[in-house]
Amino acid sequence: MEIFCKYVLEQIDFGTLVILFCLMGVVEGFNKLGYLNLLSNKLVSIAGSYKVLMGTLIYVCFFLSMFVTNDVGLIIIVPFTIQIVGKIVESKALIKIIVLETIAANLGCMVTPIGNPQNLYLYQYYDLDLSVFAKVIMPYAILAAVILFVLVMFDKTKVDIKTVKVDDNCNDLLLGNKKGKIIKTVIYSILFILSILTVLDVIHYAVCFFLVIVCMVLCDRSLFKGINYSLLIKFVILFLIVGNLAEIPIINSKLKTIVVGNEFISGIVLSQFLSNMPTAIMLSKFTKNGTELLLGVDIGGLGTLIASMASMISYDYYVKAEGADKKKYILSFTGYSIIFLLGMLLLKLLL
Repeated sequence: MEIFCKYVLEQIDFGTLVILFCLMGVVEGFNKLGYLNLLSNKLVSIAGSYKVLMGTLIYVCFFLSMFVTNDVGLIIIVPFTIQIVGKIVESKALIKIIVLETIAANLGCMVTPIGNPQNLYLYQYYDLDLSVFAKVIMPYAILAAVILFVLVMFDKTKVDIKTVKVDDNCNDLLLGNKKGKIIKTVIYSILFILSILTVLDVIHYAVCFFLVIVCMVLCDRSLFKGINYSLLIKFVILFLIVGNLAEIPIINSKLKTIVVGNEFISGIVLSQFLSNMPTAIMLSKFTKNGTELLLGVDIGGLGTLIASMASMISYDYYVKAEGADKKKYILSFTGYSIIFLLGMLLLKLLL
């Protein structure tokens, strides 16, 4: 029993789970203080048109993910989008913008070594030079930005956002307590910075987890209700599945024979079933060609919903929204992912 428990614990990436938990708690804290509503009103008032609003949200995901990872970018922007866009458009339009935000985050994060977990891992594992990293990734990031721009420009959703008023549902207790609101704002801001430092491996995740738990208990225990526990459980299950697959002898031996010389395609294909972060770790054991593997697993985040764990974050937020249609979301996500994937493959052939 002790050996089994040790094996299970070794398969789970507790750092990722803790970071997700902490960020969910912090974002929920800001939401309870009414800041998401405040930003919603401000963004709607200055956007001028739905296309500008849509483009802003998508490109914020694209650029934000470069510095705070795709997971963090989506945790911040998707709930915000549901709060704004979910009030002014029908389900189909909401699905489209969340899907494009997710793809934008998954492709924007490619640009920097800290943009996603697999980049950080491969950058360190192969001791890549930053200039080499940028040379490999930048053409694909530029293509992604162009495709996103085209999709936004040709969007046919008709909404007069100037006539829309976003509800201001701030926490009633905090509305009359400015001092308490300021104190909590400072605390949540510090916790957010600590979470980002944890992503960058500056702070150990156990320290961040402890501080976030203590602050949530002291500031507002209802924040625990805002944590998406079902998503965390899905991540645990995925870690266990991937860990077990890697231990199967026939799979292990097959990978040894097909990966070398086919790192790019192997990274894309395997990511569709295992997710790109576990794929990066697994395939790195069989090849010295780090740049091709890097490109393969980054682009491999396109395709199925589990190809990138960050995509599951958006999906989980969406399905909890009023009137959510799981089937339409999955079909839309797959369709747009294939468009981007084909574009990336075409560029690969041309370069």
